[in-house]
Amino acid sequence: MSPTRPAIFLVKATIAPEQEAAFNAWYDNVRSSEAARVPGCLGMRRYAALPLDSTHAGAEPWQYMVCYEFDSEAALQAFIHSDTLRAMTNDYDTRFAGTRARFAYRQIYP
Repeated sequence: MSPTRPAIFLVKATIAPEQEAAFNAWYDNVRSSEAARVPGCLGMRRYAALPLDSTHAGAEPWQYMVCYEFDSEAALQAFIHSDTLRAMTNDYDTRFAGTRARFAYRQIYP
């Protein structure tokens, strides 16, 4: 695949109930501004898990998901290995208890 294709970086998290309000305010006001300054990052969108009672959807173990959209896989790779991401991760880790997982995807269609 071409490193010029769009890519996304997903972070899924579950947050301690007593930290949820602070978590949401921080993500909306601090993290969104930081993401806007990352080279190649087109934006970020946040989602809360939606329970679905259906045989077509599995149970989501994470409460929240954030999707960082990048203009290219190369820009995402640069971010993944950057001091910026290390600093963002350290800031998050000092503020919030909970678990999280990270995933990266390249666009394959269209």
